[in-house]
Amino acid sequence: MMLVALHHLFTSAVILIAVALNSSQNVMAVSAAAFALPPSGVTSNKVPGAIVNDGEENIEWMDDWMLRFGGVARLYANKGNESPNEIRHRLQHSSVAIIGLGGVGSWAAEALCRSGVGNLILVDLDDICVSNTNRQLHALTSTVGQMKIDEMKRRLLDINPGCNVTLIHDFVTVDTADELITSLPELTACIDAIDGMIEKTALILACVNHSIPIVTCGGAAGRMDPTQIVIDDLTKVSEDRLLFHCRKRLRQKHGFPKVALPGQGKSARVRKWRIPAVYSLEVQQKEDNTKADTASSSFRACDGFLGTGVFVTGSYGFVAATKIIEMIAMNSLIVPKKLGRKQG
Repeated sequence: MMLVALHHLFTSAVILIAVALNSSQNVMAVSAAAFALPPSGVTSNKVPGAIVNDGEENIEWMDDWMLRFGGVARLYANKGNESPNEIRHRLQHSSVAIIGLGGVGSWAAEALCRSGVGNLILVDLDDICVSNTNRQLHALTSTVGQMKIDEMKRRLLDINPGCNVTLIHDFVTVDTADELITSLPELTACIDAIDGMIEKTALILACVNHSIPIVTCGGAAGRMDPTQIVIDDLTKVSEDRLLFHCRKRLRQKHGFPKVALPGQGKSARVRKWRIPAVYSLEVQQKEDNTKADTASSSFRACDGFLGTGVFVTGSYGFVAATKIIEMIAMNSLIVPKKLGRKQG
């Protein structure tokens, strides 16, 4: 009897082991399929996704863009009545130029890249100096002396290898602004992160003349409170000397309509110029050259006397990028005009 019992026990154990091995092989087969590589000789910009029933290939290769930036597409799809794929298509096929890759432009460029913009054009001829460290994205100990746009391109391609990054090693001037804009026929929009008033005015004018949507950024120096940063039409900007002088020059030299002064009432309404401007309501510190540190005089061109902080310059760049992404994703590009629509 004992021998019979042992025989039955042995037989049951063999059966259980066989079942276990068979189940293990099935699990391993599923796991292997989930992380399988593309068929030999096939190149793809897609990565492994969920398992589906599609015949021989048992794998759904999800699009790389949607894995990286699909959250942005869903964000704007939920806001409107379009599918994430429609949002994705517009972002992927848009071209945005960032003029000036300093404390504002470098952060704007990164935000655009991390939002899935397919084509970025970086325009600057400046190199990275050590005094940029307090506010500029690309300023590292290892990058001092390198060209700003070269370093930004390396970083952006590491974020999105599929992004088409074009470099223009040049400064925008009064003489070259119009030529720059006309040399970019597929340009969707532009971010102006230039420090100089005359050059900034020239770029704005070129975009207006060629109907290129532009977001311009005011002066971030001498400010400490990023919560006071806003975006509105250039005609409504206050507390910003840089944009004030640009606006004045556009009126006096280029025929833009006058801007109503506070308290003038409805009769003084003017038309918006349809130029979104990033600025701060915080009262800007006054420049006092007597307090400049003579020990750092060789870096004055980089530093400025008012001082800056990344929490402000970066916020300017993010607000500018936000407006660009919104206009593209929601298919609501704001085309600048000397005579736009009347302000309410």
